[in-house]
Amino acid sequence: MSKCSSVGPVLALLSGTILSTSAMGADLTVGAFGGVWEQSLRACVVEPFEKETGKTVEVVLGSPVQWINQIAANPAQPPVDIVFVPTEQAYEMIDKKLADAFTNETVKVLPDLNPDLVKFGEGFGVVFDYGAMGVIYNSKKIEKPIETWEYFFVGVENGDFVATIPSISYPSALSASLWNISKNSGGDEANAQPGLDRVKKMMESGELDFWSDPNQVLNGLASGEIDAAMYWDGRSWAFIQDGNHPDFKYVTPKPGGPAALTWIQKVKNSTDLGWKFVDIALGAEGQGCFASKTRYGVANLKAKFDPKVEPMITKYEDLAIPSYREINKTRDKVIDAWNKQIGR
Repeated sequence: MSKCSSVGPVLALLSGTILSTSAMGADLTVGAFGGVWEQSLRACVVEPFEKETGKTVEVVLGSPVQWINQIAANPAQPPVDIVFVPTEQAYEMIDKKLADAFTNETVKVLPDLNPDLVKFGEGFGVVFDYGAMGVIYNSKKIEKPIETWEYFFVGVENGDFVATIPSISYPSALSASLWNISKNSGGDEANAQPGLDRVKKMMESGELDFWSDPNQVLNGLASGEIDAAMYWDGRSWAFIQDGNHPDFKYVTPKPGGPAALTWIQKVKNSTDLGWKFVDIALGAEGQGCFASKTRYGVANLKAKFDPKVEPMITKYEDLAIPSYREINKTRDKVIDAWNKQIGR
């Protein structure tokens, strides 16, 4: 999403800073992710907004969980107007009644968006961008393309190559990793045990490692310590293209890459100026610009992409999207089971 900058991976890089009083001096305060994600947001959304409206925007970096706590502590005068958050926190915003309703009147560009990505928002926000978790691998060590998840899992089980997957401590591990392994091993959102059993089976080969820091993966690939990794599309392409690592390939194995979705939400009781920001953020021009810089998919169906980047953007139909609501119901139970059975 990243993802680069994944949508989900970026969470591991957030600083966790408190919203500063300086942010209160701006006309609009926006909570966002860091790195290339933030740089792209500034270039594609913030600058056009400021130019068109003459208003100022303060982009604050931090933890979505922290933002929610701060908003809930002062809902009448929230310290932030717009937030970009992953699905888990977006639903928390909805459940705590901290988000404003998105309608065709408040968000003019709504009809131009992918209806599925609008539907996820339950009327209180929409998906701004998405990333997919696929596999990045060294083609010098793994000559046959990893076309399916089953091929990847069996390869690790047989000890054919050294691989790494997200640890449970990684923010998107349940929805982007364990759910995917479970789904492709006979389980689902309500039954993660097949996934846990599959992870244990892969561990038996001695060729499976776990990552919680996205940079850890890239360092391992570059040094030759690992041959393949479950990893985000945008970050993978940045490593391959910008890092000049032509021996590495990225694939979205069938039946699909588990998605990390980043939503945009307007905080309840925040300034109405936020609606203009939302329209620019979700407009075709802003979305096309953002996707071209980050290599992540976006919601606007009319967005145009840099021709060189477009083949790297995972198509919506190639995503595998879990029921985040269902995953949240069993989150604590599954994390406990992972800690007891996997321990890493």
